[in-house]
Amino acid sequence: MKRIIILSTLIALVSAVSCRQEDGPENDSRYFAPAVSFGSDSYTVNPSQGGLDVDVVLSRPASQPLSIGLVVTSSLKEGVQYTAPAPVVEIAKGEDKARIHLALVDDEIWVESSWILLTLKPGQRYTVNPGNNISARINVNKEISLPIFGFDQPQKPVISNPYLAESLQFELVCERAPIASQTIVLEFGDLVCGEDFLVDGKATTTVEFPAGATSKTLEINILKKDISGYDKTARLTIIPEKGKYSVIAGQESVSVHLSDPVVDFSKFFRTSALNDGKGFQIRQGIKAADGSWNGNTTVDMGLSSEGSNYLRNYRNMYDHPSFSCRANSSTSQMFRLTDFFPLHVRPNEVTILDYGNDQGHREFSPADSLMRFVLDYGETQKGRIYLEKPRSFKAYIGSYAAWQDKSSGLAAWIMDSRATGGNIDASTHSALTGAINVTLVKLEGTFDFSNSSEPVLLTAWFESDSENFMKADAVNGKDPATTLGLTKEGGAWKVEYKLWPR
Repeated sequence: MKRIIILSTLIALVSAVSCRQEDGPENDSRYFAPAVSFGSDSYTVNPSQGGLDVDVVLSRPASQPLSIGLVVTSSLKEGVQYTAPAPVVEIAKGEDKARIHLALVDDEIWVESSWILLTLKPGQRYTVNPGNNISARINVNKEISLPIFGFDQPQKPVISNPYLAESLQFELVCERAPIASQTIVLEFGDLVCGEDFLVDGKATTTVEFPAGATSKTLEINILKKDISGYDKTARLTIIPEKGKYSVIAGQESVSVHLSDPVVDFSKFFRTSALNDGKGFQIRQGIKAADGSWNGNTTVDMGLSSEGSNYLRNYRNMYDHPSFSCRANSSTSQMFRLTDFFPLHVRPNEVTILDYGNDQGHREFSPADSLMRFVLDYGETQKGRIYLEKPRSFKAYIGSYAAWQDKSSGLAAWIMDSRATGGNIDASTHSALTGAINVTLVKLEGTFDFSNSSEPVLLTAWFESDSENFMKADAVNGKDPATTLGLTKEGGAWKVEYKLWPR
């Protein structure tokens, strides 16, 4: 009985303590962070209203001042077409909401549909629940009676090599046909009209859209730019004009990629030139009448400059160890031009003269920036070859016997090379009685460095000031037109070549 009385007393004491007034919920010191959201996740407004208010709502009154982070993004231009609220929304203690204002500038908005997106940032003294309205999209709709222009978007990326100076066509469309002819203003990235491009063949950034039309073809003429490695992306954009016309949201511009990639010649440049000369040894065959490739003599070729898409050929000379003079490396002549003059090679008396002890060392002059390589779109090893301008090659002719004369103890050409330092153009020797010139007037070609048997194919057209150009040597049975299968087209001789690395 005594135990029951003591237990009852303890229960009463505990109950009395738990019911003390100072331990009520109003004295609970724990902090409960309010959840923050927008009053709605979507709003619609007309710019003529000047703007709208958006409520930021708390799930419970703030027990202390709060600063809520806000992120604003939009398709409109801030500070021009709308004024964004401060990036921080201040909530006073005891408040359960705050109102922010978005101001719209009606006269600056000339698209029918645009948007502003508000997003709440997470914080330490409040929470954002992804399931609530943590973002609010404001749809800005404006009824515009003016013409609305845009581009019919291309199905494929628009790519052009500025070296090719191509003309690109785009389709301008209008959702509401203009009553009168409308002048549209264009912008093409940071490209300069008249220097980098033309619009419909003119140095102007405006285009006339016909009255009553719903579409018009626009032509952008890319002006030639010869820069190996050039790469730029520019957007062709319709610039809206207040009170005159607007643009279709999402269709106001098209992207153009201008690219002239650097060609990788590593598979073509395989064997270095002889005698530590410049460039690499490239074999060259001429297509014969039966379709076979005649001959495989070499030419020394290399880049015109570091990173260039141009190739050049070299006149490589070396200090001849037997004659103590400068002499040409053998068979390094571009296009095998000597083959086109059978009347100027041995055993004829008047031959091509140069520094070297045999006919294989007698050459025409070299040429820089001879061939321009351009990759096909999307390719890394294939493309086309162009001739930037006609190129001329010169060789000296004269008496073979006089050039080989040894009355002074050494051949005349050796003595002359010592005197000129190997510069045949500086020679005044009496054996040299004239010069012949060959002009490359046209060149077409393709390259495919993944094809080891025919990496470079060329068709060239030549003219010459020499009466003996392509003339047969009947006495010795040599005729380029038959042995090499060459043909004449419109006054020029057509020759087909294959180039491949040695």
